[in-house]
Amino acid sequence: MTNSKLNNAELLAVSGKLLAISSSNYCQNRLSMFLTSFPVILSRSMIIKIAFNFLLVTFSLITFAQTPVIPKAKTKAEKKAERKGMTLAEKIESIAPVDVTLPSARVNLPGDNDISSVEDAKKFVSETLPDIGLKVKRKTKKAKELAKGTINKFDGKKFDGIAVDKHIVRKGSGSRMRYTELYTSKKNSQEPDPYVRSVFWFEQKRQRVVEALARNRDANLLMHGPYKEYRGEALVEEGFYYLGTKHGRWVTYDGNGEVLTKSTYNKGFLSNSTITYYGSDSTKIKEVIPNWYGKQTGDYYIFHEGGTLAVQGQLDNGVKVGKWVEYYSTGNRRKKEMQYGSNCFDDMEAYVIREYDEGGKITYKKE
Repeated sequence: MTNSKLNNAELLAVSGKLLAISSSNYCQNRLSMFLTSFPVILSRSMIIKIAFNFLLVTFSLITFAQTPVIPKAKTKAEKKAERKGMTLAEKIESIAPVDVTLPSARVNLPGDNDISSVEDAKKFVSETLPDIGLKVKRKTKKAKELAKGTINKFDGKKFDGIAVDKHIVRKGSGSRMRYTELYTSKKNSQEPDPYVRSVFWFEQKRQRVVEALARNRDANLLMHGPYKEYRGEALVEEGFYYLGTKHGRWVTYDGNGEVLTKSTYNKGFLSNSTITYYGSDSTKIKEVIPNWYGKQTGDYYIFHEGGTLAVQGQLDNGVKVGKWVEYYSTGNRRKKEMQYGSNCFDDMEAYVIREYDEGGKITYKKE
């Protein structure tokens, strides 16, 4: 006589067959036939277990059939690929489906574009944005081409179309060695911008860079081209010169490569400076207001209409600081020297240091 109890493997087999049977439309008849044909003598408790498993599996299948199928979430790559092929209108549709009630909103855009619905947005996107996008794309392309041209501008022989000579200066040794790589104008006959007050030269005898409005051309060469200075193996300063004036991006670093200062110049003046002119031809500069990262900080100038300097000083966040000098219009003869605070937070009272007559004689001097 066969054992009346089922082991775990047999019970698993029975449950598997019940799962297959319960998925049919005539599961009750098949269950009865299955129980009758099973080749073991089942105890009463075992029959109850099998029936219970049958009901449990049947209930699970019914519940599963009634549960909606949740689609598998798309990956970021799949979403990106799908949106890449969409039009802008389809992207709006995917973000704001038609069965979602959106909050009421209205926006007025330039060109009499009044948007108050998804349909208005679609129309604006399909009719207006393509033209804007095309302009932005063209501008971006032009900027990339300009940047590429700037990078390729210097080939070691010419900088901005002007032939140059390379110079290497080494001073000191070891970690204290100062290594400078610079370029000068080969022709060395060009004149710097007369309005720029900071002009740089390479003094050949002492092998150093000096700042002066004018120098002996036989002994001094006009700086022109890239400039890099190292202390030991660390880069401490880099930038460009254009005919003696600072040009482009200038950066200073500490010994560990961390940026200390950054400035951008346009042929001697800070690139975002506000420059006003005499007349409409923009050739005679009247005033230069510095702009350093959105602040009026740096060298400030006023010029006479004849091109000579009228006022020179420094601004710190729009406040006069340090020594300011006024000049006569007949040339570069000083008229008055004023002293202001050391920075924008210094509330000292400004005072006159000296005053001069047109011949250069001192008429007043603070004791």
